[in-house]
Parts: sequence; C-alpha cells; structure tokens
Amino acid sequence: MVKGFLNLPWFVWAGLAFIIALIYTFWVPQKIAPDASGLQLFIIRWAHPLTWYLLAVNFVLRGISPEWNGLANLIAIAGGLSYLLFMLMTFVVK
Repeated sequence: MVKGFLNLPWFVWAGLAFIIALIYTFWVPQKIAPDASGLQLFIIRWAHPLTWYLLAVNFVLRGISPEWNGLANLIAIAGGLSYLLFMLMTFVVK
C-alpha cells in the first residue's frame, strides 16, 4: 500500500474525499444562490461535489501505483478547475 499525505494511505484519503462528495451530492444547502438560474445554478449545485469525486479518483490512482501519478495529477488539476469554476459562479458572478 502506497503511503500518501501525512503518511496515511492514499485509499484513506480517497475514502474521506468520497464521503465528502456524497454529503455534497445529497445534502444541498437551502440558501444556495437564491438569485441564480440556468447554467449558473447548475454549476453552483454540481461543481463542488464533482471536485470531491475527482479528488477521490486522484487519490485512488495514486494508491494503486506511482505509475499512475501523471494521470492522477491531471485529474487533480481538473478538480481544482472545477472548484475554481464553483467559486467564480458562487462569489464573483452575480
């Protein structure tokens, strides 16, 4: 088993990220951008859970083998971009 951040296995981090993703998938804050509609509402609703799912996949790939670190990096970047889009739609675009 490949050790990861804080000397915990990557699969532990994947499990934590997956739990957080499930929470944000099924629990939606009631006051989620009341004036948002259309594409903005879709991004605000789904980009945050998508970020956590992508991070979970990233951690799983890292846990399988160091050979997958290149792909894991790309998936982590996609997760970061997803979160950046979420933040832009939530706080900047009004």
